[in-house]
Amino acid sequence: MKHEVIREPDRLAVTEARRLFRLTGRALRYYEELGLIVAHRNSNNVRWYDAVGRRRLEWIARLKRFVPLHDIAEVLRAEEQEGGRGRALALRHLERRRVALEDELARLEAVMAEVRS
Repeated sequence: MKHEVIREPDRLAVTEARRLFRLTGRALRYYEELGLIVAHRNSNNVRWYDAVGRRRLEWIARLKRFVPLHDIAEVLRAEEQEGGRGRALALRHLERRRVALEDELARLEAVMAEVRS
């Protein structure tokens, strides 16, 4: 007899979270240690995330390449505790990163010009 996996819509299994957000198990545990996400456990001790955890993982996955984790924590707090202010805060952090990248690109182009001459 084949057993079906019962999926509850409000629960996101860790294995599904890893696949969906392209994160490693180690990264998920690290985010849990930092308090960025909370994993719940079922009766079989299997970890899962609720709707809040899923939203937090969406933010983390979206921002982690460009925004430091301490700033992501600030975005998460603002989104949940300050009436959705997280989006504006995330944009400020991303803009700051964009400006830094533009400055770095300008320095790179200057060095390339020196090397060419």
